[in-house]
Amino acid sequence: MGHYQLSVAYTRTKQPELLVNGWPILLVLASLGRLNENEIDHLLDKFIEEYQGGVARYGNHAVNLLLERLRTFLREHAYDDFKDESDFAERAFGTLDDELRAAWSSASAINAITRATKSIYRFYRLKDPTPFSDTSSIKLRFGGADTRSLKFFGELDHFYFSKFAPNKSDELKSFLRERYLEHGSKIFGKRTPEELDDFRKAAGEKLKNLNDRAVETIIHTSVQRIRSWGHVGSMAQARIKLARIVAILDSRTSEICRELDGKIIRIGTAQAAIERLNKLEPGEFAAEMYESDAGRAMSRDPVNFINGFIEDDGKTISDDLGTTGRAVPPYHPKCRSRLAAIIAGAKS
Repeated sequence: MGHYQLSVAYTRTKQPELLVNGWPILLVLASLGRLNENEIDHLLDKFIEEYQGGVARYGNHAVNLLLERLRTFLREHAYDDFKDESDFAERAFGTLDDELRAAWSSASAINAITRATKSIYRFYRLKDPTPFSDTSSIKLRFGGADTRSLKFFGELDHFYFSKFAPNKSDELKSFLRERYLEHGSKIFGKRTPEELDDFRKAAGEKLKNLNDRAVETIIHTSVQRIRSWGHVGSMAQARIKLARIVAILDSRTSEICRELDGKIIRIGTAQAAIERLNKLEPGEFAAEMYESDAGRAMSRDPVNFINGFIEDDGKTISDDLGTTGRAVPPYHPKCRSRLAAIIAGAKS
């Protein structure tokens, strides 16, 4: 019997955590196939928390740079430099968009993103047996598709961190328009600190709130995508043909995940889709998955959209959807659904 050394460490959020031979207990139990559904979900949360902690200082730095850039913009302009509130909002936003891209482009920020995504993918691709319901007898190993995926995840997350999402940009522009109309010339030029303090405080809170929510959504979606792609790769290597979608059924379950719970996908089709998608540039991936007609249709009404691709058996998602990469989680921001292998002769 092996020797196990137990110790306690503290997470980034100052919570105590039991370690076994220096490894978090959840990772040890996961590698042994000993987690229940709630623990599997908690492990996903743990990776999300660790990723957020690893890039938090870069997000905070970005907010400070954005606020300073906005202050400079206001000092350099006057109220009558703009045709109206929309002109002001567009031009002010343009300077902030450029600054956000620069803030996330340091070598240390890129390295932090790369380290986090690689670590998470290596675990879910090579060490996590949960798709098989127990430890797998297959010796899992990396191939060329995995090397491309590792590079792809880091580049994709950096792409998203470096730009305002459409809904966030609309919210920020609305804030700028409102402040222009409400305060007029008082927010421009070399005013006294007291005159500008309220606006700066409000702008700082808005930028921090937008950044925090954006970073949280990007990381949650990224970790879920990494888990799904890693699991598909493991099942493909184990020559599994079919997988079942497993949703976390509780008060937070989305309508689409509740609808998809128990549905079946073909692993070969999913793996082929991944191997096509990980060759795309981040902007190409975003355009195809979210900005295309199909991406917008799924965003508007995901249940009806995916139900249009269910085969006659009422359970299997057709390859027409599978080839697009939309048959695997995540199905929406902060999705928690996962895939489980369907193994011949095994109990459901």
